[in-house]
Amino acid sequence: MPQLIRQNLLLPAPPTVTLHDPRTHLRRLPPAYSNAQTPFSRDKDFAPQLRYQLELPRKPKLRPCKVIFVGDCAVGKTAIVNRFCFDKFQCNYKATIGVDFELENFNILGHNFSLEMWDTAGQERFKCIAGAYYRNASVIVATYDMSKRETLDSAKKWLSSALNYNTAQKPIIFLVGTKSDLLTKEEFMRMERIAGVAAAELGAEYWSLSARSGFKITEFFQRLAALAFEKAAQQQLKTFKSTTQEQTKQTSEKSQRFDLRSYFSSRSGKQKSGCAC
Repeated sequence: MPQLIRQNLLLPAPPTVTLHDPRTHLRRLPPAYSNAQTPFSRDKDFAPQLRYQLELPRKPKLRPCKVIFVGDCAVGKTAIVNRFCFDKFQCNYKATIGVDFELENFNILGHNFSLEMWDTAGQERFKCIAGAYYRNASVIVATYDMSKRETLDSAKKWLSSALNYNTAQKPIIFLVGTKSDLLTKEEFMRMERIAGVAAAELGAEYWSLSARSGFKITEFFQRLAALAFEKAAQQQLKTFKSTTQEQTKQTSEKSQRFDLRSYFSSRSGKQKSGCAC
């Protein structure tokens, strides 16, 4: 009998708990791979002024950020994207034909922000096709294989080609070395020194990654999303400020404008009516 009573009791449903994915929910500016190998902010957090502006009632609506990955075939572009988006790794990927596309949503400082990741083909015969997708890129990730020195030189050429399609506004640039797990400690340190010099010449931030082991994959994409968000938010807030200043200026000029016709017509009307003032 007690068992039947317990079975028939209507117990309240457990409270629903919303779990935030720590990979994509950011409240602070993630650090660079190395402070000596970045041309961007070395601050440990977003600027206080930016945080203040984002908390105002008029919140910016940010468009999805276009990120393009360029580099030779088989350097690991698809592997690092899939490791972050799906947490999976395959030894043998089919070569990308044309362009692959992935979308990842972030929540940064309470604002939704999306990354459109365009994984472009690394074969020369697809270069003309991939070039059509280079336009309007906010971030360019030049990728090379750390176990193959020649792919670093190729990454510079791919980057130069992508920049030719984005002359109106300079994108954020990353130079990324992949397959770091294939190198010995000495080889790894040597390649990092060489790539660090190249990154400084290109005005890029440098990272070493491994899709196989997951080394620095999450940290890299968090850093990429945070820098892209910061730049987009600052541009949007700057647009708001200039628009507000222009509207204020127009209102002030309108209120101070003196209409001579109405003034003289009012004067003539007073004289006709016999007013002596």
